[in-house]
Amino acid sequence: MNMEFAMLICSATLQEELEQLFRKHKISAFSQIPTVYGSGAGGGTRLDTEVWPGMNMMYILALPDDKYAIVKGWVSEYRSRQPREGVKLFTLALKEML
Repeated sequence: MNMEFAMLICSATLQEELEQLFRKHKISAFSQIPTVYGSGAGGGTRLDTEVWPGMNMMYILALPDDKYAIVKGWVSEYRSRQPREGVKLFTLALKEML
């Protein structure tokens, strides 16, 4: 079974929408980093300060190909919306999981 290692970084405002997606598609194994600061073209700078308000979060997932396709499809569809919050999906082939 092929697996993908995915890091999904997004505005914290997307938490509920993403977790609904995970529940709907039985994606139950993930790690969540609730506070991630950064800057990007899609979501701007988010440092949770008066000058740069807002906060990002990160999900770390190890997904079989079929579940990865669901997450990738959601990210692609979401990024086509206007207006939208920032969201970025990074993936690596998962070589081994112990």
